[in-house]
Amino acid sequence: MAAHVLTRAGASVIMLEAGPMWDNAKRLGDAQVGSRITPPGHEHTRSALSASSMRAWVAGNCRESPTPGPRAPNSTGFGSGMLGGRTNHWGRISLRFGPDDFRHRTLDGLGDDWPISYDDLKPWYDEVDRLIGLFGSAEGLRNHPDGIFLPPPRPRCWELLVKRASDRLKIPCIASRLSILTKPLNGRPACHYCGQCHRGCAVNANFTSPNVLILPALASGRLTLVTGAMARR
Repeated sequence: MAAHVLTRAGASVIMLEAGPMWDNAKRLGDAQVGSRITPPGHEHTRSALSASSMRAWVAGNCRESPTPGPRAPNSTGFGSGMLGGRTNHWGRISLRFGPDDFRHRTLDGLGDDWPISYDDLKPWYDEVDRLIGLFGSAEGLRNHPDGIFLPPPRPRCWELLVKRASDRLKIPCIASRLSILTKPLNGRPACHYCGQCHRGCAVNANFTSPNVLILPALASGRLTLVTGAMARR
């Protein structure tokens, strides 16, 4: 985000990336090889190129570093050693802090209150919503602020059943707020439900930092990207 904002403002930026270059639009086919959509019995067709590119997805597994080294104690999870890191496969749930989240010491005596309020941050939340695009529904929930939403997808059958039961129990049940496009935005098309959200998106309908922030910054000519370069100090 810093590279995107600074280059757009006219600054020259250099970015160090510990992992390799990654562009969803060009490399998604490699990531799909060996996934659940591969026809049974055809797993042997994975090419050497595909196997090599897949290493970017597993290189950082259970480590913060994409290079060989000691594993952090009790570390778990999946850390992609590649441009954009976890933004290539996160769940894309995009929620705002509510008014109460800025003043918990006042409310429960724990931690510290923020020196700013939700109202101070709201314009910047709005700007990010317009830039990356996310869907949701305006609900007016006090501590779950509404954003600038694209329309949510139509609920599936089981979701309608959950909604019906929740309404009967007076439990709020609303659409998830996800940074996935349901309408074209800023030159990116809407999601077409291919199901590969956690392996990158070939059409850039969901948010990843490489294709929504970094590649546009590179196109400006003001960003120098150095891959395979881990900062030590």
